Amino acid sequence: MRNSDFRIITPNFELVRLKLTASTLRSIVNRPNDIMSQSRMIRTPNSKGFTLIETIITLVVLSIAAVGVLSVFTTGIKGSANPLILNQAISLAQEKMDIIIGDRQNPARGYAWIAAADYNTNPLKYMPENPVPGFANFNRSVTIFCVDAGTLNTNNGQPFPCVSSGYVRITVAVANALIGNVTLDTLVTNY
Repeated sequence: MRNSDFRIITPNFELVRLKLTASTLRSIVNRPNDIMSQSRMIRTPNSKGFTLIETIITLVVLSIAAVGVLSVFTTGIKGSANPLILNQAISLAQEKMDIIIGDRQNPARGYAWIAAADYNTNPLKYMPENPVPGFANFNRSVTIFCVDAGTLNTNNGQPFPCVSSGYVRITVAVANALIGNVTLDTLVTNY
């Protein structure tokens, strides 16, 4: 079979050189409308633009990347959407801690007032507030337990008023459905 060299000008006025066999040439001659569709499909190094497949692949890759980037933004927005609520919770915890420290420094109350078994049942002391008065979405509680000087984070099981160790650990917890718990810890001594 003999190969023939043809030069075709495409609809974009580009010169394309084709090498066709006789059988291919016969099929083109028998189907003259196909010659235009074949010339449109031929891509030369000077062709400009994108094919449909290239465009679809690009859109898929960009959409996957966009989902990843947008999920980071969503997480960041959720985490930073409640700074006012977080500040209120911190202020409520600090308020209760200030009351407890004030009771410790008050000569009429002192250490024995804080380190007593009724700290969370006596209405004059630190009962749980569900909700905190004036703040309907916040709950506040106080936990006090005796600790030793060497293990300030562990309850030593000693009964109140923790006379032998002289240390109590105080935790004020403020809870809110949107931000979870905010805790504030301190250590009060009998010295």
